[in-house]
Amino acid sequence: MNRGYNGEVRGVLSDEEIVALYWKRQESAITETDVKYGKYLYTIAMNILRDRMDAEECLNDTYLGTWNAIPPNRPTLLQVFLSKITRNIALGQIRKRRAEKRIPSEFILSLQELDECVCVELGEDEKYFMRCLGEVLNCFLRSLPERRLFVFVCRYYYSDSTESIARMLGLSENTVFRDLAKTRRELKECLMKEGYWNESEG
Repeated sequence: MNRGYNGEVRGVLSDEEIVALYWKRQESAITETDVKYGKYLYTIAMNILRDRMDAEECLNDTYLGTWNAIPPNRPTLLQVFLSKITRNIALGQIRKRRAEKRIPSEFILSLQELDECVCVELGEDEKYFMRCLGEVLNCFLRSLPERRLFVFVCRYYYSDSTESIARMLGLSENTVFRDLAKTRRELKECLMKEGYWNESEG
């Protein structure tokens, strides 16, 4: 497929123009999506799945999912909209992998690093708990310095390797490790303060 970074290909359509193509049910919408965001979405899929064929399948499923979602949705931030679809599809493949006892991906490894921060059993009020926890996490993330926020999101949302994050920021990998360790430590302290982590369980 012809993939290109956003802004690196001349003549790429704006998000609004691409969304309009979906609303008109024109198949060129998928082509234009691939040209503008294909490499970005493929990278997300590869970071989670660590398998080229699975990532390609995830990317194709992303385009199908987008075609089915627009309309009725009319996203204002197409890149975010697409990344959520890709990530959800990739996570579905991860769940299938785990059921088949296949090798863990970078995504699973990155979440294992956060096990020390979230140690609580969910009961029947799970939805309410998760909503409250989400508010705490969002508040915590907004408090982070820009670089550490970028590092944290790259590692735990997009599942980028520490080596890849270091390369993107022009830092040493040890610096990325230190940033992550400091953020996890502060996150644990925040969760303990708010009652979402019990020190006796750690």
